[in-house]
Amino acid sequence: MTGSTPLVAAREEAIVGGPWSLPWSPTSCAQARAVVREVLPQWGLARLIATAELLTSELVCNALRHAAGPLSLTLVWASDVRCLVNDGSPVPPRPTVADLDDENGRGLALVDMLAARWGWEHELVGKSVWFELAAAADNSGRATGDGHGIARTGETDLRDLNAGRSMAA
Repeated sequence: MTGSTPLVAAREEAIVGGPWSLPWSPTSCAQARAVVREVLPQWGLARLIATAELLTSELVCNALRHAAGPLSLTLVWASDVRCLVNDGSPVPPRPTVADLDDENGRGLALVDMLAARWGWEHELVGKSVWFELAAAADNSGRATGDGHGIARTGETDLRDLNAGRSMAA
């Protein structure tokens, strides 16, 4: 995913990466993890990669199992790092309690356990399921938010980042 397109653009309230469109395919999980591995080190947040990859993968997998397209990923760095997975379904995520022998049903429990916060919001089309990880990096010289009111006005459109490149991992 290297190239000449910048991954970040500083704005008054947040740094936004994406949205990256993901195919309606199991390969989307690997593509989303690749985005996390590419962007977080550039933001000085490499220590968050393992957790962010796991939780992003869970949200993308849940969307593939329980929702409908279109599917996209957005990363936002304000006071914390927020990962948003958008899908075309208005149905909110529903945590379940998995039995010991169940192969599925633990994704949102992992998100709840490892994220600083998580939730979902209705969008014009579908919903956005998100989680936040505490980002204790240097934010000097940049206004920070509380992670809950990310303004759309500070976004930078980086959809061309993966154009023509394979993101499979």
